[in-house]
Formats: sequence, C-alpha cells, structure tokens
Amino acid sequence: MDELNLVLCGGLSRAAAPRTRQRVRQIPLEFGSAADVHLRVNQLTDAMCAKADSVTLDLLELAAYVHTADQAVTRGGAAEIDYGDGWRRRFRFEVPVRLPALWRRPDVQRALTGALEFLTDDVYEFGFHQAVDPRRSSDYLVEGGAGGVDEVVLFSGGLDSLCGAVTELERGRRVVLLSHRSSTRIFARQRALFDALRARVPAGPPPLHVHVTLNKDEGHGREFTQRGRSFVFAALAAATARLAGLDRFRFYENGVTSLNLPLSPELVGARASRTTHPQVLARFGRLFTLLFGSPFAVENAAQGHTKVELLERLRASGHAPLCALTCSCSRVWGQPEARPHCGRCSQCVDRRLCALAAGLSDADDPPDGYASDPLTGAREGPDLTLAERYVGLARELAPLEGPRAFAVRFPEVNAALAYLGTSPAAAAAACHDLYRRHADGVARGVRRALDAVGVLNLHAVPPPSLLGLVLGRGVPGAAPPAPFAPSERGFVVDPDRFQVRFNGAPCQLGNTKEFHFIARLHRGRGVYLSLAVLGRDVWDDAGVAKGSVHRVAASARRSLVALGLPPETIDGSNKGHYRLTLPAT
Repeated sequence: MDELNLVLCGGLSRAAAPRTRQRVRQIPLEFGSAADVHLRVNQLTDAMCAKADSVTLDLLELAAYVHTADQAVTRGGAAEIDYGDGWRRRFRFEVPVRLPALWRRPDVQRALTGALEFLTDDVYEFGFHQAVDPRRSSDYLVEGGAGGVDEVVLFSGGLDSLCGAVTELERGRRVVLLSHRSSTRIFARQRALFDALRARVPAGPPPLHVHVTLNKDEGHGREFTQRGRSFVFAALAAATARLAGLDRFRFYENGVTSLNLPLSPELVGARASRTTHPQVLARFGRLFTLLFGSPFAVENAAQGHTKVELLERLRASGHAPLCALTCSCSRVWGQPEARPHCGRCSQCVDRRLCALAAGLSDADDPPDGYASDPLTGAREGPDLTLAERYVGLARELAPLEGPRAFAVRFPEVNAALAYLGTSPAAAAAACHDLYRRHADGVARGVRRALDAVGVLNLHAVPPPSLLGLVLGRGVPGAAPPAPFAPSERGFVVDPDRFQVRFNGAPCQLGNTKEFHFIARLHRGRGVYLSLAVLGRDVWDDAGVAKGSVHRVAASARRSLVALGLPPETIDGSNKGHYRLTLPAT
C-alpha cells in the first residue's frame, strides 16, 4: 500500500488534519473556474424548480473532491501496477461541509468509507469541518418548472443506458435522463443520442435531459482506472431524484457487466471494476438513506439480463438504429470522431460480439466505427490476452454444472449474493444462469462473425486476433501472452474471499471476527487503534468486552504466524491498543 495522501479541500490547511496526518503528501483541491475542481450543479437543468438543500450540496461537493483525488494519485501506471498491496492507495480527506454534525456521525462515516472502500479497494479517512461562507443554495438554483417525474435514470450514452431509456419511455413514464458531463465532446455525443431518442419515442411525456459538468484541472489527470467514478454518478443521480421528490434512481447495466467476474485470476477485488456491483449499489442506498433521513434505493433495473438480451429487446422495439449513435469504448480520449471505438478494449469486444449475437445490422453498429476491427484486427500484448480471456471465459462456463461449481470457479460472486434481493441459494442460481446465457450469446456472436468472414476467407484472419485465437492458430513463433501480473508479493487482505495472503501464501479466515479484526488493523497499519475503535468497527459496539478483543487478537496472531509472519505483526504492547506492523518484502 502506498503512503498516505492528505487531501485538503476547500482551502483548508494541513492544520485541519490530526497531527499524525500532517507530515504526509498533501493535495490541495478547490472549486472554481480557475481552480482544481469544476462543478456546475446549476446545470441540474431546466427541468424542475427547486433548490438543492445543504446535505445535497455537501454530497455533491464531496463526490467532486473524491473523484478528483482518485485521478490525481496514480496506482503506478499500467506497466507498474503490481496487483498486490501496491494497488491500494490511502486517502485522508479534510472537507468543509455545511452540516458537519451529520457527516461526523459514526454510522454515516462507516457507510461512506465502506461504500468507497469496496468500490475502489482504497482506504479512506474523512475529517469534516464547518464550512465558512460555503457556496449558497441559490447558486445552485434549478430553473424551469416541470413536475410529475416518475424515474431518474443514468444516461451515459452507451448501449445499456440507451436500452434502459427506451424501456422506461415505452412504459409512458416521465423520465429524467441524467448525464455526467465530463467533456464537451462526450456531452455532444450524449446530446445527439438524446435528441434522436426523443424524436422516436411514442406519444407520452417527453424525456428530460439533465447534464452536470464535473471535471478537474488537467494537472490532476494521472490515474486512468477511476474506480471511484461511480460515486460521482450516484451522487448526481441522488441529488436529481431528491429534487424531483423521488426516493430512488436507476442504473441500467447488464448483469454480467454489473457483477464483472474477473477475466483473469489476477484481477481480484476492484481491479475488476465495480461501478454497478450489487453491493456497491446497496451501500450507496444505505449512505443516502442515512444522509436524507428516509429510505432511499439505488437500483440496477437490468441486473437480471445479459447485454445480448437487452439488445434483442431494443431491436424488437424498432429502435436499434439508435445504437449507431452510442459509444461504449473505454479509450475514448484521442479517438477520431468518425471512429469513436478503439476496437481493442474489453468494452469494444463485448459490444461487437453482443451486437452480432443480437442480430443488429452493420447500420446499427457500423464496423467502420472501430479504429481496429474487434474480431479480426491484429493484437499484441495485453490486448491479445484480453481477447483470449474474453472468449476463454465463455468457454469455461459451458461445462460448469450448477451454481455450486460456478461459485467455486468464480468465488467473487459471493460478494454479491446477499445484495440481490433473494436468498443466497436463489441468487447463486440466478447468477449462474445469467452467465450461462451470456456464454451462449458470446458463442452465437462468434459463429455469426465467422459466417460473415466466410469459410473461403478464414485463412486471411490474422493469427493474433480474436477470431484467430478462436480458430486455434495462436501466434506462430511467439511465446504465449504473458499473464497480467507477476507473482504476488507482500501482505494482502482480500475482502472477497475473506482471506489474507503473505507473499502469495493464503490463510482462509472466512467471514469471522479474526478476518475483520486484521482488515481493520490493515486499514490503519502502523497506527495503534484503541479497543473502543476496534469494538466500533469490528463488533459494531464501542463498549465490547476487552476479553473478546484480546481473544480475537490472539487467534488472529496465530493465523498470521502460520503464514510465516512474526508474532509481533499484531502488536499489543501499547496497553488497550493494537496495531499491525509488517516486515519489508
């Protein structure tokens, strides 16, 4: 894990932080057109007539700070990520807010840090301070006047969000489609899609397009993974729903992308993005419920569907031509306007194969919109490995008989089972069936791609391409693609498997107090934590009996010794406190 990063927000000085947090790397962030963070909440549109209240403004500004810091601190770069403990970063935010008493509440703090830590795999601490002369609610006046909104739906401009918008509009509902306006170019594409959508909708209430600018100074664009961006989407959508008088909002993302089981075993935790993971959405709902003081839900209305199924429904509705206006690429920066898709990233591969499987035409998903053909374009390095794993994963799913075998092969699914609104057994069966249908769709897409090439032309397919791999050619004269990650080094706490590892050796603790005790010490490694803090965060009881803590500490210590770590790794030499000390690796 990297060093602590102290993020000083809104003009606060390092004196605002605890003394033990002052002599670390500092990142000052401020709002303003000439400052680091640009947030234009007044763009929460011509749709509703309302003012954002203090808690909503605090939430939006906090999300903007977190989003900017997420991009400002590198994980080491694509060539240097070690996929061990170095992936994780540590942040301490000092944030001015209008309602510090609310944000300092232990339940709010736990909900906030818990949601962000599961989402990003990073470690977060927050200090909240009374804002002096904060931006006024009138600065964020929402203009216009239209009521009776039925749903707020995230609208990214991709295929899944388009399918969701059409689904809601065909129900005759008054829908707000919410976009994060990160750049003029991306917004222009979103707006063109919205205008085309609005022109095609059946008779009924027209949709509203809400778009909010939230971006940063270019000097803070150092990290490309942006695992925290879902917090921005959720905060913007929660604010919009609150202004509309609603107690929920919706994502539309297919269940396979939502669960996002890793293509490679090295992609554990949030290395496989968790943007709309069921646990993330449940944690967001819990946070917003606490902040707003009444039940609030965050839903993924496409959780039970594959992308192929969503596109088949869209085609059946007659709106498939809108797909040509969408963009799904993860590498949009630098792509020419005429070819918005790189054709090499996982999103492009998924888009093209699913479009073929769903029977979309070349007019619906134009092949010349890809800079490199996702299926026949020559690949190398990680791009070639990605193509192999995408198809390989679908092949691995076919022989897995039943939910148990599926969960053994993909243990990461266990992190979602408690958050799918049914029993764990039923949820496991549903996830297995979802991925089985996805594998069938991938196979159908591959068959249609091979048919399109034609049997007489298969010899011309480049060996180092997705279809070349499917045909079993490999890469003549070349070694197999290298894995994404070197062997794991250091100490790792894996919350998906309830496991700790040292230099790759695992210790399976399960969902026990011992695991959560070690995980809490690991979050503040090197710092003595009091029994009250450990009781609050591990037992949810600051007054837990000392004997209970000592027994768990002793058991956890024995487990770490069995991994080859010294007994003093769990250090209890400071009476009434424990800390985690790790040897250099």
